[in-house]
Amino acid sequence: MSWTDLLPMLVAGVALIAIELARSVPAWLRVRRTRRCDGISPVSVGVLAGTSVGWVVVAMMADSPAAAVATVLWLVFHLLFLREVVQVRPAATRVIVHTTVLSLLGMAAVAVVGAVSGDIMTALGLAIMFASAAYSLPALISGMISKSTAGLSMVSLTVNAVEGTIYFVAGMGLGGIAPSGSYIVAYLSFGGISLISNVPTLIRTLLRRLAGKD
Repeated sequence: MSWTDLLPMLVAGVALIAIELARSVPAWLRVRRTRRCDGISPVSVGVLAGTSVGWVVVAMMADSPAAAVATVLWLVFHLLFLREVVQVRPAATRVIVHTTVLSLLGMAAVAVVGAVSGDIMTALGLAIMFASAAYSLPALISGMISKSTAGLSMVSLTVNAVEGTIYFVAGMGLGGIAPSGSYIVAYLSFGGISLISNVPTLIRTLLRRLAGKD
């Protein structure tokens, strides 16, 4: 691989890692600082934790070291975030544990089926597509119907929308994150669903903050 091919991937990789930190750290710190979980869905927290290994595998199989590093960093801060949510809202522990275990088992089952069929990448991609919907829909509902959005980070929501755009572009083999010309179902689905689920919550949270309600 020549430097003309490698440099865009390095730049895009550094940007992706920075964005992942900018998304994960504020969400964790918001709950830690405010001791509030308003607007946060326990189901979403658990599904994300349970499917995390699948994300790492997809990044590695997509030949995208930057995405793999970014995913591992996200996982570290998501677990810190999960711990804070459980401490602030102990009643959510049962739901989080159940959804984490079910998501993990589901991802493992899909991986086995994919390995047997000889197309594990597509199998994981489809699994993550459904998992993305499984955590995005509850997150959207919680963010839109909760009496308060005090537990939500404006920075994290904004970065989520940006990240969704980046992954959607990467899924089409553009932007230098994954090899040019590749088609990654997991990234396409995650990016699209992320945009659909985050933008409405972002707008509502912004309006409430501007009105001084949260």
